Amino acid sequence: MTVTEKTRPAATEPVASVRNRILDVAQELFSELGYSAASTRAIAQAAGVNLAQLHYHFGAKRDLFKAAYLRGAVQVTEARSKALAEARTAHAEGPIPLEVLVRSFVTPFMLAGNTPAGRATMRMHARLHTEPDDISKEVLSTVYDETTLAYVTEFQKVLPHISHETLCWRLYFMMGAYRYTLLRTGRLEAMSGGACDSGDFDRAVAEIVPFLCAGLSAP
Repeated sequence: MTVTEKTRPAATEPVASVRNRILDVAQELFSELGYSAASTRAIAQAAGVNLAQLHYHFGAKRDLFKAAYLRGAVQVTEARSKALAEARTAHAEGPIPLEVLVRSFVTPFMLAGNTPAGRATMRMHARLHTEPDDISKEVLSTVYDETTLAYVTEFQKVLPHISHETLCWRLYFMMGAYRYTLLRTGRLEAMSGGACDSGDFDRAVAEIVPFLCAGLSAP
């Protein structure tokens, strides 16, 4: 029996189950192969549906890519928004401490790598710079702009001695640091002689937070 035969849905299978299975496969193949190399035919076959079913549920390939990415990324932004709201409540009398801001911004993103679905989303994110510009810009803007701008406002409050332009540069560098970590290039293992594991995201958060705080607050 082939994989397709094993996974082909029954006629009575709930729509949500079919959609979720397609998204599972799409996340995995897009994260491994990228937008151009992952064909809708391959995704449909691995998900046990035909192309007509795939297009019925998600439309064109571009729409499927966005749906697969947003599925995990929205969880990150929701976690960030919740953490920021809690921090604002806890520090209503003054600026939110820098470490609290940094930790609440990077932790939801980096610790998403602890689950299979999260790892697929993070791999998709890490390789977005290799995808067509219009697609990468659209998904990044759709998912992250609102929460990122909210954080910029809070970072400016706790770092009033930093000009807005310089702060934006430093936040940009911060994003680059945690994105590179998610790529898991093997450089950390090579430099440490195997003593460090780039897949240990809890340790990565513990190490990156003080590093980022020092960079953001530098004169």
